[in-house]
Amino acid sequence: MSQTSGPPAPFRTADRLLTLQTALHDDAAAPAFVERAVLLHRLGHDGPALADARHAHRLDPSDPQAMVLCCSLGARQGGNLHDIAVALLDSPFASAAERRQALAALDPARLPLMRRLDLPLGLRLTLVQRRGDSLELSGTGPEDRISPLGQAGAQRLVALECHIPRPVRGTRRVILHGAGPDLPVDVAAPAPPPVPLAPEGRPRARLWIIMPLKDGGAVLRRCLQSVLDSLRRLRGARLVLVDDGSEQAETRQLLEECARQPGVSVTHTPGTLGFTGAVNHGLRQIGPGPVLLLNSDTWLPRQTLPRLLAHLRDPTVGTVTPLSNNAGSVCLPGPGRAAPMPDPAICERLAAAAFRRNAGLAVDLPSGNGFAMLIAEPCLRAIAPLSGLYDSGYYEEVDFCLRASLRGWRHVAAADCFVGHAGSVTYGARKHLLATANHRRLVQRFPEYPALYKAFAALDPLAGPRNRLLAALARDWAPETGRDTPPHPGAARVVLPLPPEGPLVLPLRGALPEALRAQRFRRLRLVPEPALRACGLTLSPGHDLRAEHDAAAGLLLIRSGAEATALAGFACAGATAADCADFETALLDILAGRAETGGDHAVPV
Repeated sequence: MSQTSGPPAPFRTADRLLTLQTALHDDAAAPAFVERAVLLHRLGHDGPALADARHAHRLDPSDPQAMVLCCSLGARQGGNLHDIAVALLDSPFASAAERRQALAALDPARLPLMRRLDLPLGLRLTLVQRRGDSLELSGTGPEDRISPLGQAGAQRLVALECHIPRPVRGTRRVILHGAGPDLPVDVAAPAPPPVPLAPEGRPRARLWIIMPLKDGGAVLRRCLQSVLDSLRRLRGARLVLVDDGSEQAETRQLLEECARQPGVSVTHTPGTLGFTGAVNHGLRQIGPGPVLLLNSDTWLPRQTLPRLLAHLRDPTVGTVTPLSNNAGSVCLPGPGRAAPMPDPAICERLAAAAFRRNAGLAVDLPSGNGFAMLIAEPCLRAIAPLSGLYDSGYYEEVDFCLRASLRGWRHVAAADCFVGHAGSVTYGARKHLLATANHRRLVQRFPEYPALYKAFAALDPLAGPRNRLLAALARDWAPETGRDTPPHPGAARVVLPLPPEGPLVLPLRGALPEALRAQRFRRLRLVPEPALRACGLTLSPGHDLRAEHDAAAGLLLIRSGAEATALAGFACAGATAADCADFETALLDILAGRAETGGDHAVPV
């Protein structure tokens, strides 16, 4: 029987963990912590693995792998993970096999349970009960599909799934019995297709501004102040305020005041539709002309509107997005690095400096940003409305832009414009959950988008225009970027396996000698000491050896213990591959000798 060559599985696991650990940083995304959790679990460290899985879930609450790890590791350790388990059962992104992992983490005292997920063409009901409970569905038909999801032996739980297709028209009803009072479940026909935009018969405008809003207090009032001022400066522009269920009397009074202004109309959505529905509602109220989608928490500097419109002279441009303090790829500090909105006076100065330093400059983007996105009329008529497949608020405009890109339209950043953006006023604490789930939906539809965005961020073609703008106001204002992700709350320490089960990790004080950077060691890993501590976890090499680079002497010194006893020195200059192999062997001999003597003294080399 043939045997697999190469290092054993524990070695590869520990080596990959070490590589991942040295690359981690505070802004790492959820997949990095999912991978670290898996590696820690394979090495038998389930406590730190669960901490990483929980942190990954905090970073991306829609990630099925993070939820699966939380449930499986938490069930072994007795953690209270019922809420995460329910979220996994509800997930539209998890497979049946992944959702089955939720059962072991459910709290039997909070059963029976019914979870509902509305899908475009049907309804998914998940029923979970203890053996002995008697949940039943009545009103099902031959077109419905009922199948077992799984069971959890220790908790004696049983789960079923029922997929109910939507009727062609009207509404049908099934009834759940056995979980208290009978619970009716209505399944409506699919939503009708979006009403096409029909501007014919309506007056043309030089520019339509559509602003969806829902309350907003002082931020909304300040935003409208800037927009109304800009509206008066652009002849032929119209403003459509779309009230999406505001509840405050202050907002109603403010909208009444605005409606009395020339060129302003106020329309109300039927209920609360969210950003997508409110924008599409507004699009159905307008006539021909380009459209600016504008958030209700922005500051629109004077003269911005004609400068944005100037970029539509290029017939290939579909959308135009100004620079901002907080707007994804067009953030002043850099792609994805949001900063608080400066006060209106600074916003005006930034806008003036942008036009002075970058007049007429447009830079291609992977997509526009809906906080202040100007859409050319031909592009709008070909692509609109916004897709209703997203939980409202994030990435709908990216979906619009990517669909437009498939039809040949370009999306550009107007480097000569700046619009301030407060951010998260409407959605507040829900922003993170909405954004992560919608990003996952976007990637399902457009798998190429993450690579497009990463390439744009890496090349950073807006760096020059941004820096010219920042330099112009350096004496009076500089963006302050904060953490966009929560810090890892852990403080775990994990001892790595020693050779031959793991690599020989040698903590390094100082810089790695230039002569050793190109060398490949079989088992030795020289790792800067700070890199062993990252994101709630410290990796211990399992011994007390360490390396120090004495640049003056050209030596890599090997020291031991708190007394830093020198055991050996390796001459780095001119070192060959054979010299490095001998050095590695000597270190392994030192380690073996210390093990044989109980670590009381070193074996000299």
